[in-house]
Amino acid sequence: MAFVLTGLCCSLALADDELDALRKKRAENETVEQKFIDSNIAISNWLDGAAEGLDLFLVGKKLTDAKNETHVRIENSTYSMEGANLTNATSLNVNLRLPNLEEYWQLKFTTYDDTEESRSVKSGYLRQTPRQENYGATVGLFRKLGNIRTSFQPRIGLQDPLKVSHSLRFESILDTKTYKINPKLEFYADADKGTGIYWNLNFNFELSPLWSLTLINEANYEDKTHLYSAGNGFSFGNYINETSTMGYTLIFTSLNQPSYHLDSFSASVSWNQLIYKKILDYQIIPHLDFARAQSFKGAAGLIFNLNLNF
Repeated sequence: MAFVLTGLCCSLALADDELDALRKKRAENETVEQKFIDSNIAISNWLDGAAEGLDLFLVGKKLTDAKNETHVRIENSTYSMEGANLTNATSLNVNLRLPNLEEYWQLKFTTYDDTEESRSVKSGYLRQTPRQENYGATVGLFRKLGNIRTSFQPRIGLQDPLKVSHSLRFESILDTKTYKINPKLEFYADADKGTGIYWNLNFNFELSPLWSLTLINEANYEDKTHLYSAGNGFSFGNYINETSTMGYTLIFTSLNQPSYHLDSFSASVSWNQLIYKKILDYQIIPHLDFARAQSFKGAAGLIFNLNLNF
């Protein structure tokens, strides 16, 4: 009997030790997570305070109680492609808001030309190569003309010599219960590529609470090279939960040189997950590409994006 009681006491003691160790490990994990969140909040508060101080310095007095929405986004992307070397690139996007200086005025500092990137269908749905390094500042002036949202965004490229580009964009959204239409028209002048016109006419259909379908129609014309490129395709979006989504995309790219032809098409599946709300998220995108230059022989690739927001 004494032997049984002794064994039972030892078992209880071991169970208590294991429980204490588990609690300690859980507390350490929570501490690391909380430190990460607290650090992000501290950096965000510092950025907001610095932006507000600059705003008040430029204006001289407080004209509005609007919340300062300055934010910084750091993006790290890794690209793996069949027959090519692994590449990795990090980019920075600083969206500086000064509400007292101008309600519709925005200032961005980026390590890449985000206005040029928005004119490529593959950049939005399947960017397969690192962004071209191009440090610069963009001033955004926004106005709404009826149902049309207009923006004028001159950009100064911090190079030697300095390069200046301009973008004038018109955009509207037709929103119904079952679908949306989002037409865009942009006139631009690029320091390297010259003038051009970009248009976009995408249709988005809400198939169910969990599924959506986007029909992609985009085109870009560069006057200097007389190059016309078009992107057409579709993308299915699948809502998994509050932090996770999936996408299934097929895109066809056509060019007008030497004559109008199908240049490539790509199929991809994307997994998007938000790790911490408004702080950390990532994407994993396996894809299969078929290019005319490779006789439309399939080439597999994988993209991993990790994004940090302040």
